[in-house]
Amino acid sequence: MDWKRELVIAHLVKQEIAKVDEEHLWENTSPEVAVTEDQVWLLESELGYKLDAQHRAFLLHANGWRAFTQHVDVFGIGDLVGGPRAVKAIELIESLHDLKELCGFDKPDVLPIAVSDDIDVMVIARPHTAAPGRVIWLAGGVIETFPGFDEWFFAMFDYNRYEYQRLLKKHRPHP
Repeated sequence: MDWKRELVIAHLVKQEIAKVDEEHLWENTSPEVAVTEDQVWLLESELGYKLDAQHRAFLLHANGWRAFTQHVDVFGIGDLVGGPRAVKAIELIESLHDLKELCGFDKPDVLPIAVSDDIDVMVIARPHTAAPGRVIWLAGGVIETFPGFDEWFFAMFDYNRYEYQRLLKKHRPHP
């Protein structure tokens, strides 16, 4: 995946949303500055395992993205080991009574990668699982499952494109 290209396109879409978002529903944010290989290595040392290759590649190009899609923050490396976003994500995961029954993974099998200001949390299956790298969108239950981080990112990006189209129609009503 060409992350530089994809991040530029995603950012351009966010800028277009901002132009037609007359009610200022969504923040117009940019991805955070990429981390270094050494920073990822230190994170992996702290976690005790290597990150999924797709997720790792993203971090090497963007250290997270606040309000990437609507009110969903994609975690940077600081969020993956603590901080308020991680605390909220863990609380949301803990609130799910039987995660294994919902998605096939126990709580220690997943790593939160994104959280909303509501009840949405996105997790990625850790390497020791039967489906490493699978991303699951949870909001009281399973909303959607993605085979990997790249597919999840593209799906979230598609939501931004749909939101742009919705706001554009509202901004320029047809006669």
